[in-house]
Amino acid sequence: MKEWLVVDGYNVINSWQDFRKFREENLEHARELLKEKLAEYIAFKGYSGIVVFDAQEVQGVASFEKNGALEIVFTNEGETADSWIERRVYDLVKSGSSVFVVTSDYAEQLNVLGSGAYRISAREFREEYLLTKKQIAQRSERLARGLGRNELGGRLQEHILDHFEKLRRNT
Repeated sequence: MKEWLVVDGYNVINSWQDFRKFREENLEHARELLKEKLAEYIAFKGYSGIVVFDAQEVQGVASFEKNGALEIVFTNEGETADSWIERRVYDLVKSGSSVFVVTSDYAEQLNVLGSGAYRISAREFREEYLLTKKQIAQRSERLARGLGRNELGGRLQEHILDHFEKLRRNT
């Protein structure tokens, strides 16, 4: 069964203190930082991911990007991230996937639960992300013990390439 992490991008950016400085000075930088964090998280966990930014912050037509197993969605002008997420989550759950939606919007959480997906608040996801960062560091440290720098780099690169190849085959 495929597992998906669907994230309301601006909801997380506006909820995490980590982004406070960036969202005030340069919202695009905050989005890039969130995308990097999510790509790292889902790669480690083996999930597929979607981060959705609505058009209230970006003008124009919908656009889609891909960063490994992370899809980046900018909704159409006037379309909310919530409505886009609701449609996509419904389709993913209907196809048999497990779906976890990150949002602190109460109404959105109710819709997510009603569709059969799971909800994670932005605060809860931050805690999960920080725990995962520790796990990544611990695994890297274990790999590094007894390995030379070149051997470690080769093994990490091999592990990452293997993981992305598995993700590519699953999509």
